[in-house]
Parts: sequence; C-alpha cells; structure tokens
Amino acid sequence: MLPIVVDQGPNARLMERKKVGLQIPRDEDDGSFGRHDVANTVRAVMLEEEGRRIFIANARKVQEIVADQELHDRYIDEFVQQLRSYATDASSAPI
Repeated sequence: MLPIVVDQGPNARLMERKKVGLQIPRDEDDGSFGRHDVANTVRAVMLEEEGRRIFIANARKVQEIVADQELHDRYIDEFVQQLRSYATDASSAPI
C-alpha cells in the first residue's frame, strides 16, 4: 500500500494489521517513497509464498465484506431506524 493523502495512511495501517498487504515505508526526513522500498515491499508481498497466501486469503475476506451489498443496506436501515428512535425520543421529552 502506498498511502499518499489524508485518510490513506490510517486505512493502510489498518489493512496492514489485518494482514491484507504491506505499507511501503516512507523516508522519515521528507516522507517520500524510495524505489528500493517500493521494490522490496512488492517482492515481500508477491514472492514470499507463505506471506502471499496469507495476504490473498485475508484480502478475500475483506472483499466479501466490502462487496456485500445486503450487509451494507442492512447497516444503513439499522442506522436510519436508530436516528428515527432518537428523533421520537427527543420530540416526546419535556422542555
């Protein structure tokens, strides 16, 4: 993962903790990515057999969640219901 802007850094760290991929290290002085670091990280993910299997298996698990439209629809419906219950509770509360 090559996080460049705003929310990509935290997301990349989260995905790295979940063993979905590896973050490419940055230069601590200027925040840049070195070509050797990019190459070494890609090699670590693509060529190390055991690591690659783990990354692929975990990426598939994450993909199942991200691509599950029914799950996301259910989350949104539950969220809307929760908001409506707060609105109902607030309108019946004494001022």
